[in-house]
Amino acid sequence: MYHSFESSNDRRFEELVRDGITAAKNGHNKLARGLLENAVQLKVSDARPWLWLANLAEDPDERRKYLEYAVAAEPGNEAARRELVLLSGKIDLDRLVPQGERVAPLRPTEPEEVAGQSFQCPQCGGRMYFNPRTSNLTCSYCGKTQHVESVQAADTAEQVMDFVLPTTRAHRWAEARKRVTCQSCGAVALLDPGHLANRCSYCGSNHLLDSPEAVEFIEPHVIGLAKLDAKAARRQIQEWLGKGLFAPDNLMRDAYGFDLRLAYYPFWTFDGTLELPWSCEVNVSANDSPHWVLRSGSDFEMYDDELVPGLSILEEDEIAAIEPFLLKEVVEFKPEHLAGWPAISYDWPLAEASLKAREKVAARVRRRLSISIEPGREKRDIRVAAGKWSGGTFKNVLLPLWVGTYQFHGKNYHLLVNGQTGKVAGAKPRDDLKVTMVALGGLLLLLLLGLMAYWLWMNAG
Repeated sequence: MYHSFESSNDRRFEELVRDGITAAKNGHNKLARGLLENAVQLKVSDARPWLWLANLAEDPDERRKYLEYAVAAEPGNEAARRELVLLSGKIDLDRLVPQGERVAPLRPTEPEEVAGQSFQCPQCGGRMYFNPRTSNLTCSYCGKTQHVESVQAADTAEQVMDFVLPTTRAHRWAEARKRVTCQSCGAVALLDPGHLANRCSYCGSNHLLDSPEAVEFIEPHVIGLAKLDAKAARRQIQEWLGKGLFAPDNLMRDAYGFDLRLAYYPFWTFDGTLELPWSCEVNVSANDSPHWVLRSGSDFEMYDDELVPGLSILEEDEIAAIEPFLLKEVVEFKPEHLAGWPAISYDWPLAEASLKAREKVAARVRRRLSISIEPGREKRDIRVAAGKWSGGTFKNVLLPLWVGTYQFHGKNYHLLVNGQTGKVAGAKPRDDLKVTMVALGGLLLLLLLGLMAYWLWMNAG
């Protein structure tokens, strides 16, 4: 009886929503409001009637109230959240991206003229570089130091997704070369797209680059300061070369030609909550005869600092191999942090990176469903609905990577070193003899197990 009443209410609700939307589309606003108001009396947890009531409202306060009800009913409803943020006045309407439209990269035909903020010693005019271990700017000539206050900002730098995602800043990336004139010696250089900081190839002066395209980009919010110098990075690599089942025994001794470069690379981190509705059949029988019962529910994931590379050339499996980064030790970004160090801007914009982060989080939740749903019972036909996302925040993070190559028997091999922890990943040569021996050993072991099983079977007979 209860289910019949519930089904009747659901049907009536759907009829009211359908007729209300039809009336609104035909310009019968008064009739539409009446139908939709009756609908929300039956069900407050559906965002659709609240959204249409907001569209019909002429008073901004009334419109905001309806939109807040819509978001409360369905936190992941992008349309409701977008309209509510627009109503807040916290978005630059000149940068607003129309829904459904794509944003093209910036592609000037000529290299952009770029200004360079240099870091010169106030005492002797020499170039200064930032020492991440001491948090000082140090002159490479006279040794004068200036302290740079580095404020930890792992949690305080979070940015609200809804305020940025609808704008062009969330979709832009650079494809323009840059022409920069050194303020110290006057030398002119052409740089590839994406440079944030560079060093003059002639006189060595450091420059933080500021280009016209930068107004369309999201600046770094935090930076993870490097903890490894070149000597420490090489030591970690030597230790890594000595490991590996299939690596040649002489790899650590005979590898040479190490070419390592430290730079700050762009990453995005995302925080938020996912509610993932699911349904499946569960075997509730206590004997050998299965009895399948339909179950449904929701799994929740509160994700924190979900990391996505901001540069397309960074392979996700390589980055995963050198994780974790010390994301709770990042500090508020200041231009001085890049004095003397190259840095690169992102070419994987916020909008695309946020989708990748959602894919990673949703995949992780799906993988654990078979374990978390009624543990210990047999399950089948696990299905998940579209996830409901809420509380989304992000950061643009610069993280230190030692990137380079080494040589072994005339071949180059690529590698990465986590500049915070020293964890190494990359390509290694393979000793084919070891691979063959392990494969043969595995075959012999299988043969031996087969013979033992046959012997036991014959004796049991």
